[in-house]
Amino acid sequence: MSVGRNELCPCGSGKKYKKCCGVVTPITELRSRHEQKLQKEYASWVERLNHFVGGHVTNEAISDARNLFAEQIGLSEESVMRPEWAAHFFNWFVLDVKNSGTTLLENYVKQHGRRMEPDLRRAFSRLHLNAYEILEVEREVLTVRQPLTEEVHYLLRSNNLNVQTGQIIVGRLLNLGLRDMLFSGSIILQPHIKEALLEWLKQNPEVNKAADDTAQRVYTPDLYRFIVQFGNEGNAPEKSGDALLRRAFTLANPEQFRKTIEAQRMFELKKRDGAKEIWVYARRKEEHLFPALKDALLELYEVQAEVLVQDGQVFLEGYAAELDEVTELLQLHMPESEEEIRVLTSTGSKLSQGTLFITSQPTLPPKVLQWAVQTYFAEKWLVTSHEALDDLAPVLVAASDNQELNSKLQSLLTQMEQDHQLGQGIARYIRMDVLRPRLTMENDSLHAFNLLRRPLIEGLPESVYTIHPERLADMNRFVHDMTDGKSEATVKKYDEVMNNFRSFVRGAFGPSFNWDHLRREDLSYFLIHDIYVRTDAVTKTLATNMLSVLSSFFKWLDKQNGTSLSALMQPLFVELKETLPEIYRLRSVLEKEAYLNLYASSQQTLEDVSEEGLLLLGKERDGWLARRNNGEKIKLLIESEVEQVLATDWVISGLFAKTGDGNWRLYGSPELYPPVVSQLMGAPTSVLV
Repeated sequence: MSVGRNELCPCGSGKKYKKCCGVVTPITELRSRHEQKLQKEYASWVERLNHFVGGHVTNEAISDARNLFAEQIGLSEESVMRPEWAAHFFNWFVLDVKNSGTTLLENYVKQHGRRMEPDLRRAFSRLHLNAYEILEVEREVLTVRQPLTEEVHYLLRSNNLNVQTGQIIVGRLLNLGLRDMLFSGSIILQPHIKEALLEWLKQNPEVNKAADDTAQRVYTPDLYRFIVQFGNEGNAPEKSGDALLRRAFTLANPEQFRKTIEAQRMFELKKRDGAKEIWVYARRKEEHLFPALKDALLELYEVQAEVLVQDGQVFLEGYAAELDEVTELLQLHMPESEEEIRVLTSTGSKLSQGTLFITSQPTLPPKVLQWAVQTYFAEKWLVTSHEALDDLAPVLVAASDNQELNSKLQSLLTQMEQDHQLGQGIARYIRMDVLRPRLTMENDSLHAFNLLRRPLIEGLPESVYTIHPERLADMNRFVHDMTDGKSEATVKKYDEVMNNFRSFVRGAFGPSFNWDHLRREDLSYFLIHDIYVRTDAVTKTLATNMLSVLSSFFKWLDKQNGTSLSALMQPLFVELKETLPEIYRLRSVLEKEAYLNLYASSQQTLEDVSEEGLLLLGKERDGWLARRNNGEKIKLLIESEVEQVLATDWVISGLFAKTGDGNWRLYGSPELYPPVVSQLMGAPTSVLV
């Protein structure tokens, strides 16, 4: 296959091939890239189509259409409402049925199709129900042929499509260039139906015209009726991939089996109870470190199948395709038995896509693990592109000056908060309390991110998210002026402080930033929160050096640029001169206490876990009286000797847990904010700055 040098490049860039990928990239590789791109975008566009249909069609209209569909194909209304028919009804209703001369898909494309990849838009418009005989089955591709026209297609094989040569697929093919993928909603028919089906296709020539003409797609219910009336055993849609199975094997060599399963990285031990073991088979795993929990590792496995080992036997539970993979990986032979089951033995629930097995190293208490999972999903949501935000991540939208996008973000967050209260949607898995502070949106919590005007952006080189190079040059000149001819220790001191400050400023401000835009809140954030991320160890010496170098830097800027930063920041430096070194010292002390509370074998049952900032109201005989974000007054027990530093109006921020005695204790690495910073964060303190 080739493409002319003056033709449009098949990668979809809109440029001529000779000026785009044609210089060095083979055409086959370009086609592969384009196919992967279309396949990646497919799922998001289907989801958007679902939302479009839900917003433009009433429940009554859907109910009437479902009744008509059931009547036309010869099934009861109850049968059509079952999950195995849901995709077929949806496809017919959205892709085939015309109302006022157009289908729902055509209406959707008119409104939103301009943002869709042209090839994908064309592929969606050609979706029609047809029959394809399977000629060849390979690991990743099926070769299929339309029995009447004998047109051959190369079909990407999904994980749950367990088929054989000679069978017939009745479904809709979505073209990805050279190959196709099977659109959701298909039926597998056995070979003996081929002759009758071929005769039906001859009597309905509109099937082969339907790709280019939506008016021809009136035959869909008739084809379903033919299949139902023919009585084929495979008339249950996608039956081959939908059955949850349990296979039993007898182990000839249990020790060898143990070595085999332990050597496979895709298997993880879920539970061991005496001689009984439960393993999870997961091709995909995500990990996340929690610095606040002494770098505890959160592990999330997407469950594909489970392996139960007991009394010299192995039981595999999952769907056919995955069980075949597990059988091969574990070098098992023919199963002694196979039966269809409704739920997994270990959980009593059905195995569905996205089922997770979650664990941690070291093992966290259940309430803390729940907090960690919700925090992980919140962090992931913040940096994941969202269709409602023009496919931008929420944190990037919040960092931009685009008012339209920011309005969309506000609406999205409001909707998620409502979903969270109702316990529905993705919001039920997310720590909602952290989102508004992280997006620097108005909120009532005492959170360090409230000191910033926009979210902190890390690791992005785009100029729209970082400061003008001249600001960086200012910091470089300052270091050179202050260290020229000085000792190695002096150079190291200035380099360490300014390198950390430079990294912070780059992420905290945009290109329009000038030094006179800097506020005490920004500097406070850097000194009492951000520095922990940028250095391996905070010490009293580092605190002293930071205050000294930054004080010199602002004086230098005032002379160079005519700013008045030194006078603005000096009161803050005076307040922090004694406390900042102690804050850095006490962090490590309190961190040890939190670690003991978290992992001590004698720990009490935890009734509640929360990460927040607590405002200290006063010292009591056996603890501290503190106020939570919701206004509740609690007793906080801190074993470490901190009375010489902590006092009324301080804020201690971290992970806290309420134990059975009604008191709260520290369970994660804390941060301490003195009254001068508490006041800047909005805490109702008596300190004047």
